[in-house]
Amino acid sequence: MFLSLWLLASMILDALTPPELNFYMIGPIIAPAVIITGFLYWLRIPSRDFVLVSAAIWMVCEMMLEMITPKPLSPLLAVAAVAPLLVAGILMHIQHWRRPGGRARPSDAASITELPASSNAMPSRHPF
Repeated sequence: MFLSLWLLASMILDALTPPELNFYMIGPIIAPAVIITGFLYWLRIPSRDFVLVSAAIWMVCEMMLEMITPKPLSPLLAVAAVAPLLVAGILMHIQHWRRPGGRARPSDAASITELPASSNAMPSRHPF
């Protein structure tokens, strides 16, 4: 499945990028991303983590394509590289605020009175 997605992504990027950047340059750039994504899918990591890692890897691939191309890429490709991270961030933010209880609760910091007795504590003044 991921081999087919790699081939499809390489061909689509070949069609969208300038002629100087061909399939043989694009394929090796996105291959590690496809391998990492496939491995994470095989490990069955939580879907939120999978989406974030995949989006970050896609952005790294776009940066690598920008570095190897002799001609500047379209700004539309830069937007397409950043869009998955923005969408994932927006969805996580919405999910956070829709959670029961609304805003994040303060951390469960123990108060001074709830701390267990320490061996270094001063002895109490009351008799046994």
